[in-house]
Amino acid sequence: MAFSSIVNVDALDEGLILAPERYDPRRQLGHSVGIAVADIAEIAGEHVSPASLDAAHILVLDTSHAVEGFVRITPSNGTNPSLKSAKKRVRPGDVIISRLRPYLRQVAYVTPEIWAEDKGLTLLCSTEFYVLRSKDEQSIAFLVPFLLGCDVQKILSASQEGGHHPRFNADTLGGLMVPDNVSADRHIISGKLESLTTKAWEVERQFASLVG
Repeated sequence: MAFSSIVNVDALDEGLILAPERYDPRRQLGHSVGIAVADIAEIAGEHVSPASLDAAHILVLDTSHAVEGFVRITPSNGTNPSLKSAKKRVRPGDVIISRLRPYLRQVAYVTPEIWAEDKGLTLLCSTEFYVLRSKDEQSIAFLVPFLLGCDVQKILSASQEGGHHPRFNADTLGGLMVPDNVSADRHIISGKLESLTTKAWEVERQFASLVG
């Protein structure tokens, strides 16, 4: 079945972008009321050159390290050995989401437990990640299940642009509308998510110590 839509020239994005994916009506799926992600969290753009840091206290997250809500670093997948290119700084309590191939569901809450063994750790991530950081110091852990939900996943899938390496842009992420019932329960959802990620990280560490 063919799928098409018509957009007037005056409705084109700034720069007269003609990419058809930019105007896919399916990008508007979901809730039209609520609060935008951009009003809850900023998309942090804190770029760092790893070469200027102490390599012994750097942990770099590649997109494969964000799995269905959790940061997973194990002996089998290791850490990204590349410290040459610029990375983004990640802080406790951030939420990271890969802009590349959203169907891989590479979203994760950055649990403070990652710093438990090294208080001086600098956590960095691939520039393929968007780093969401709370605007008011309240937990944004509740955004993880929201971002992994079916409605949002449909929007992100429809928002991909580019052929070989399809990505969605920051405006799409910031414009996602969090329903009122979700934002009303944000503290409850965040508390549950934080507890689960703490337990998951501890299990990963214990298992890693057995593997040696």
